[in-house]
Parts: sequence; structure tokens; C-alpha cells
Amino acid sequence: MKNMISIFMLIVGLALFGIALENPAWSADTSLSDIKDKGKLVVGVDIPYGVMEFYDKSGKATGIDIDIAKEIASRMGVKIELSTMPFSELFGALKSGTMDIVISAVTITQERQKSMLFSVPYLDAGVSVAVKKDNMEIGSVRDLKDKKVGVLKGTVAEKLVADSEDINPSLVRLYEKNDRRIQDLLEEKIDAIVVHFLVKESPTLKLVGEPLSQSFYGIVARLNDNALMDEINQALRELKRTGKLKAIIKKYLSSK
Repeated sequence: MKNMISIFMLIVGLALFGIALENPAWSADTSLSDIKDKGKLVVGVDIPYGVMEFYDKSGKATGIDIDIAKEIASRMGVKIELSTMPFSELFGALKSGTMDIVISAVTITQERQKSMLFSVPYLDAGVSVAVKKDNMEIGSVRDLKDKKVGVLKGTVAEKLVADSEDINPSLVRLYEKNDRRIQDLLEEKIDAIVVHFLVKESPTLKLVGEPLSQSFYGIVARLNDNALMDEINQALRELKRTGKLKAIIKKYLSSK
């Protein structure tokens, strides 16, 4: 009888263990305590990208995302460490554990939510077409039929362009780095770019037509890092409540 009970308990234990492996929610959330123990928050970001993240004249990383990351780290009582890489590599690096979160103008989508944990939205930014300031040929996406269009690899814009009937897929150029894409546009190697966010006061570029889609940015963590995301959301809500988030956004929109 004792042997039968022991076998039964072993089977139940193995079954529960198997469920735990299959369900990420059963995994221990150690990320937040680890961050506080090491005293730093490692943030993944692709620089530059408009006012969201860029290098100032002294070579220091700055921008809306950078300021938000600093505010969150400060509220957690830790320092910030930036881990920079092309946008298309950020999510893989996050999942591998080489960074704690990603703050890099990441659009919240249903598909991404299946494999990543998103914060509450912190910025409303539509996807739009941008061209050189002196370009008078392109006024909307309908004018891109025979034009070369630059798209940042791994972004929502890549899929929008692929699905568009107004853009010739053979003329689409995919880029790993946004600064190279902007430079090619200014040198007229491409005719337009599709962007998530661009300063309207830019001296060299302008947005044309209506936004191609409505999108919201969110901060990204690994699926089971719930305690970490709770703290991030608390910080974002506090930034919104106090007007600090609005001040950060206004600061860069008016200074660039």
C-alpha cells in the first residue's frame, strides 16, 4: 500500500512539474530582485531614431525614451545601463537575458504580446511617410508606386509596407540602422521612408499624407517578469499623473 501511495505521489509531482514547465506563469519572477541586487537596469535601445533616442552634440544618448528609462530606473533606486543594437536584434537579446527591458519606440501589437510583456502605452505615434523637405512629388502613400522606400527592419512599418497595394515590394529597401536610412534619403538614394515618429520641425524632412496606422509605444519585458512590469507601469502612471511624461515629450518636440 505504501508503495502504491509513493508511486501515486510521484506521478502527481511529475505532472505538476510538467505543467510548470509548460506554463511561463509558474516561473519564478526573479528579474526585479536581480535588478535591485545588482543596482542597475539594463535597457535595450536602437540609437538613433528621431526624437525617441539620439546622440546629442557631446555624444551623449538622449531623447524621449532615454529620459523615460532614467525616470523608471530612478524610481527603482538603480542606475541605468544602455545596451545599443539594431532594432531587429533587440527582442532576441531580451529573451536571452542580456538586457532587462527594451525601450526603443516599440509598437504594441497583438502578435508581439504573444511572446513579450508590454507596459501600459506611454506615447501615441502613428506610422507615416516622410520625404525630403524640398520633395514636391510625393504627397501621400499613393505617390509611392514607382518610388524607392526605406523601411527599418523588424518594425511594424515593414509589414505595413509589405501589405500595401501602393508600394512596389521590389523597390523597398530594408535597413538595420535608422541613421543610414536617413542619410540615404537625404542623398536621394531612396525617395521616402516609413516612420513611426518624426519631429515635424525637422529642417531636412517632412511628413506627408495621413498616418498609415494608429500605434502606441510600450516598454517591453520578458513574459514572466510580472513584478518588474508592475513597477514599470506604476512609474509610468506616476509620470503621467504628475505631468512629467508630458514635459519630457514637449521638451524634445520643441528643441529639435
